Amino acid sequence: MGKLVMGYWDCPYCSTKHIEGTKRECPSCGKPRGQEVKFYMDGVRYLSAEESQTKGKGADWLCDHCCNYNSALNTRCSSCGAERDSQDKAYFDVRKEQDAKNARSVSGTGTVAGGQNSGQGGRKRGRSFGAWKIVLIGMLVIAAIIGLTAIIAMPKKRTVTVKDMSWKTSVDVEKYLLCDEDDWELPEGATLKTTKQEVHHTEQEYVGEREETYDSYEVIGSHVEYSYEDNGDGTFSEVANDVDDYGYVTRTRSVPVYRDKPIYQTKYYYTIWRWKYDRTETAEGGGKTPEYPEPKLTDKERLGEKSVEYEVTCDVKNKEKTYKVEKSIYDKLDIGETYNVKADSEEIVSIIE
Repeated sequence: MGKLVMGYWDCPYCSTKHIEGTKRECPSCGKPRGQEVKFYMDGVRYLSAEESQTKGKGADWLCDHCCNYNSALNTRCSSCGAERDSQDKAYFDVRKEQDAKNARSVSGTGTVAGGQNSGQGGRKRGRSFGAWKIVLIGMLVIAAIIGLTAIIAMPKKRTVTVKDMSWKTSVDVEKYLLCDEDDWELPEGATLKTTKQEVHHTEQEYVGEREETYDSYEVIGSHVEYSYEDNGDGTFSEVANDVDDYGYVTRTRSVPVYRDKPIYQTKYYYTIWRWKYDRTETAEGGGKTPEYPEPKLTDKERLGEKSVEYEVTCDVKNKEKTYKVEKSIYDKLDIGETYNVKADSEEIVSIIE
C-alpha cells in the first residue's frame, strides 16, 4: 500500500467544513460523523507515522443502531456500544445508497431547475431550430425544382392535327483504300514492309536495396503519475502508476529498389486494303415511304450504313410544333387527321387509341 493521504469531511449538522478525516467528531458541534458524510481530498497532506497507525486498515462501518461511523478495527460502536453485526454497512455501501438517493432527488427537481433556465434553453433551441428550418426549406426547394423538371420532361397527353409529314435519309459510302498500318501481329492479307524490335511493355525488375530514414512513434521513456484511492476511513492511499512516454524516433530501414525493365517484341509495319468511310449522302422528302439516295459508286466504293429519321408537323392548341417519331408511329399518321397522343417537348412517343 502507498502512502496515506489526509481526507476531509463536512459536518451535516453545523455545516463546519474541511474537518480532518482522522477526527471522528465535529470540532464545532461534537456530533460524530454519520451516514451523510462523504470523504474528499484537498491537496496532498501525508499522514504522520502516528496518524497512520489506525488508518488504512479497512473502510469504516455504520452502526445500524445509532447511525454513526466506526473504525474497521472496532467490533463495537464507539458511540452507543452496540456490537457490530451483519446489519451494519460499510462506508462504500452507504455511499452507494446515498448517491442513488441524491440522484433520484436531483431527477425529481429537474423540472424546476429546467424551468428556471427554460428561457435560455428555449432561445438555444430556437436558434438551432431556425438553422435546421433554413436547411429544410433549401432541401424542399431543390426537391421541388427536380420534381418540376421531371414533370415537364414527362410525356403528356396532347391533341394534335397533322399538317405535314417528312423523312430524311442518309447513306454512308465506303472506299477501298490501301492503308499503312503497324501492329504486333501481321494480319491476313497484309503486305509486309519491315519489322522492328520495339518496347511492347515493361516489367518490374529487382535491382537491389537502399536505406531510408523514417520517424517511428514509440515508447521513449516513462514517468510516474499518482492516483488516490478512497480508503473509506477518512484517508486516501497514494498509488504510483508508471506511465509510458511516447515520441518520434528517427530510424533506418532497407527497402527494395525496382526498375521498369523494357520487354521487346517484333512490331510489323505493313500495307493492307481496307474499307474506310469516305462520305455521307442524304435525301429528304414527304409521304409514307422514304427514299434513300443512290450514290454513284466507282469500282472501289460500296454502300455503308443507312439511316432514316421521321418528323411530323402538327397543330397543337393553334400553335405549330414539329415532333420526331418512330417508323411504327409515322406509318399510322395521315395529314389532316387529328390524334390523341403522348408526347414530350421533342417526340411523340405513342398514339392513344
